[in-house]
Amino acid sequence: MLDGWQLLAGLGLFLLGMDYIERGLKGLGNDMLVRVLRGSTGRAWTAVLVGAGATALMQSSSLVGLLVLAFVGAGIMPMVNALGVVVGTHVGTTVTGWIVATVGFKLDMGALSLPLLGLGGLGVAMMAEYNRPGAAARLLLGFGLLLFGLAFMKEGVETFAAQVDVAWLADYPVAVFAVVGLVLATLLQSSSATMMISLSALHAGVITLPMGAAITIGAHIGTTSTMALGALRGDAASRRVAVFNVIYSTATAVFALIVLLPFVAPLQAWLNITDPLYSLVAFHSFFTLLGVLLFYPLLGYAAPLLEKHVGGRRNQVSQFVSKVPPAISEAAVTGLEKETLHVLGRAMQLTASAFGGRTGQALRPATVARRRLTGAPGFLEEYQSLKTLEGEILNFVTAMHTSELSQLDAERVGALTAATRDAVYASKAIKDIRANLDDMRLRTATSAWVHELGAHVLSTLNTLETLLVGRSVDGEQPPDPEAAHDVLIQTLDALAARHAEAMRHLLAQLQQRGWQGELHSTALNVVRELDQNLLGLTRAAEAWLGREKPA
Repeated sequence: MLDGWQLLAGLGLFLLGMDYIERGLKGLGNDMLVRVLRGSTGRAWTAVLVGAGATALMQSSSLVGLLVLAFVGAGIMPMVNALGVVVGTHVGTTVTGWIVATVGFKLDMGALSLPLLGLGGLGVAMMAEYNRPGAAARLLLGFGLLLFGLAFMKEGVETFAAQVDVAWLADYPVAVFAVVGLVLATLLQSSSATMMISLSALHAGVITLPMGAAITIGAHIGTTSTMALGALRGDAASRRVAVFNVIYSTATAVFALIVLLPFVAPLQAWLNITDPLYSLVAFHSFFTLLGVLLFYPLLGYAAPLLEKHVGGRRNQVSQFVSKVPPAISEAAVTGLEKETLHVLGRAMQLTASAFGGRTGQALRPATVARRRLTGAPGFLEEYQSLKTLEGEILNFVTAMHTSELSQLDAERVGALTAATRDAVYASKAIKDIRANLDDMRLRTATSAWVHELGAHVLSTLNTLETLLVGRSVDGEQPPDPEAAHDVLIQTLDALAARHAEAMRHLLAQLQQRGWQGELHSTALNVVRELDQNLLGLTRAAEAWLGREKPA
């Protein structure tokens, strides 16, 4: 009797096993994966190799793809290299098919899965709280569940083939099976699971080799759904990568369906391959590699075309944290660092604008600075925009804290959050006295004093901007980090001493000029608020730069 629950149980166990394998590998080497993705994509061909190797190791093109979206959104990875990694992930997915075809159907999977399930299950129960041992136990359990689910699936499909006449399937064109593969991969969010179903059906004689090949072609497109969903919350850069992934996968699949699929059965007979499982996985690997060879020369042209034609309508003020998922700490911290620098640039520009300066512009993203078709925003509009940006950052930081952060990352996030608050508070101080400054600048008695005050403010801001630009996220590391850090501390200390002396001098001038009444009170208030402004911006810059010794 056909037991549909056995088929469903096999599929569920297989997917659960893939999830445990992914979680185990992430626990054992996710930091290494992040470093490899960041550091080994200097050229497009190395990006392709890294994408293939990472996917083969992690057994998850979805995980690698989502990391790529995060790194592109955070500005860590150039667009052309991200496209190379995406192309490589499709090659890495073919490894699963080879493992299932060569091991899964040649051994007693049920017997092989028992020791893995026993050791892995006990390990997860007893060592789940220990990072690496717990991750290793999840890996063992994942492989056990995968093999156990594959055994269930194999037995269930064989039972189906023995009890049901499947000859009617031959009446359908192979294109229908490509649609089946597309739907399965989209629903299951796993091309590996779709390949397992196809291999099981082919092994049991339910489908022919061309039918199985068509299912694999469809799954090649369906597996792009994970990245497409992941790009929905991202910015234009993430959407560009996702659009390329869909275009690449669809073009490769259509080429394989029209040009290669008709020759699958004749080629199998000509090569005298008796095992259809090997034929199916070989076909999958062949058309995937062929797609890489066809698209690789186009990667350099695809990146600028995508940047030109694929954009995004966004309501966020943020330029970085809106592009990255807060759960991926490496990309999230980098995005937060860049966004905090954006905040500092806006806050410094607001302060400088009160004295006719433009300091802070160099710290703002280029997309913010370019306003060709609209007039320059006013002071209050810029201030409200900064407040909105602060809210978006705080929401992002809250979301980051819902995932596990290392102590080092948590300390960095705390420093950047404090820097954002100090910078926004400093902007409020300049907002509160802006009208007073305009009034005093017009008075003959006070204009020279305001000019001297402005000279000190702009000098301080220029020094802070120089320090921040020199240590920006994208800048190269100095040859001697410890010596560079000592110079940084000396400069900050000298800046603080100079500011304290300037404040004493300005207050002394108030007494010498003999201003009385409201004018004297207003001048004192201006000095007090500017003192808070510059101290706040200095604290924010110090928090971003970090006063502690570099590791």
